[in-house]
Amino acid sequence: MIKPKPKKLLTLTVSKMQDETEQQYAAWLLYCEAGSIDKTQLVWDKVGQNLDESWMVLANRLGKKPSHTTLGLWSKKYRWPERRDLRLEEEIVELKDKADRFRKKRKYLVTELLIQSVAKVQKQIKQTPISILELKYLWEMHRTEYDESIGKNEISHRIDESEQVPPTDEEKELGVEIDTAIKKYYDKQR
Repeated sequence: MIKPKPKKLLTLTVSKMQDETEQQYAAWLLYCEAGSIDKTQLVWDKVGQNLDESWMVLANRLGKKPSHTTLGLWSKKYRWPERRDLRLEEEIVELKDKADRFRKKRKYLVTELLIQSVAKVQKQIKQTPISILELKYLWEMHRTEYDESIGKNEISHRIDESEQVPPTDEEKELGVEIDTAIKKYYDKQR
């Protein structure tokens, strides 16, 4: 008895996969943008009409549009939905890294501006009286960037779940009475 060869599971990647043609890879890229095989087929015809240079490169890589069945086979063989999800995960990580770098740079710039302003104030204090307001604003910006309080009160960015309880029957009745009173008031205004 001859045993069939087990199917070799391709390693999932967002770059061109082993044995994947340029057209198949370009079709996957289009699928990622379109969201489904049906939409990929609809967009395929319009890709060449777009004058953007990057779309023209994609149009050249796509070539002649295959049938819906062929796209389905490519999708199954090269695991398009899973690869699209992997691509999205990679883009999210990249975007998070970019946002983290932006926040760090902003903190650095605010701190640098504070240091420069303090040095300026130190020079000016010997010559003329200065306004401390600018220095105060910069200090508050600096503390805000580092999630520190700028006053006597502590700032909380969280909701205390223990305080989130449904209203009692008495509170519900009071709420109905308030709503009724407000409605009567506005009805009289008309």
